[in-house]
Amino acid sequence: MSAAVETTTFRVPLPLPAHLSHAEQSFSLKKRRLPFSSSSASNSSSSSPARGSYCLPPLPPSKGCPTLSRMFPHHQSPWTPLSDSLSKSPPPSSVYDPIKHKSYFGQCFTNLGLLGRGSFGEVYKVQSNKDGRLYAVKRSAQRFRGNSERKRSVKEARNHERICRHPHILDFVAAWEESGRLYIQTELCSTSLLHHAENKPPGPDEPAAWGYLCDLLSALQHLHSHGFIHLDLKPANVLITDSGRLKLGDFGLMLETNQAGEECRNRKAKDDVQEGDPRYMAPELLRGEYGLAADVF
Repeated sequence: MSAAVETTTFRVPLPLPAHLSHAEQSFSLKKRRLPFSSSSASNSSSSSPARGSYCLPPLPPSKGCPTLSRMFPHHQSPWTPLSDSLSKSPPPSSVYDPIKHKSYFGQCFTNLGLLGRGSFGEVYKVQSNKDGRLYAVKRSAQRFRGNSERKRSVKEARNHERICRHPHILDFVAAWEESGRLYIQTELCSTSLLHHAENKPPGPDEPAAWGYLCDLLSALQHLHSHGFIHLDLKPANVLITDSGRLKLGDFGLMLETNQAGEECRNRKAKDDVQEGDPRYMAPELLRGEYGLAADVF
């Protein structure tokens, strides 16, 4: 008897809550959207749940609604000339149109390829759409992360433009800022002294070495006579022209001799100067002593 009673009790279905008894048999991950109104809220208890669970699908977006690209058009960051040469003679409207969704660099130059890449940035071989000549354009590696970094980067362009032209100083053409990056346009050289020495077959070449030495001493004499110290002289910053003559470049750490003492007492300026390559840095620079001899070392 006890076994029969247990069997009968097992077959009795368990009671379910009222809201589950009216639930739909099908299962969907989509949320049911009920019309929101006071009348529907007041009648929700009287109306059947099955009827309230169905509603009209959402309306499609209006065809007259503008796209996000039209509501928020993407404009290129405006370019800012940093050199007097570019400020006094901007490119003609036939070359650069600020209305176009294209950068100043993309409109004024035809990129012919990458010449080199380093921690400072990238150097491209370009052809000017204004005069058709070939140039080199150096672009900073990263966008400026602050006003102090921007001032330090712009300083290189300012220093280069201040130097008078010389046969063994890299010719400066223009400089500008665009999209938070620094662009410096210079004359085009074939290679650097570092790459030339690495790719040259081993062997003594004393006449070429004397010629290189004379070119570098001439460039340094020109800088020092105008009151400048380079402070970053190394093979990577010395370029070779197609005719085999040397050109000194990269003036980001250059100082004026009459300001060397004042800069020496400036902790931030001292740190900037000590960012040079330690393999070619004069020992007195590590002690905060700046002078013309640092370039000769």
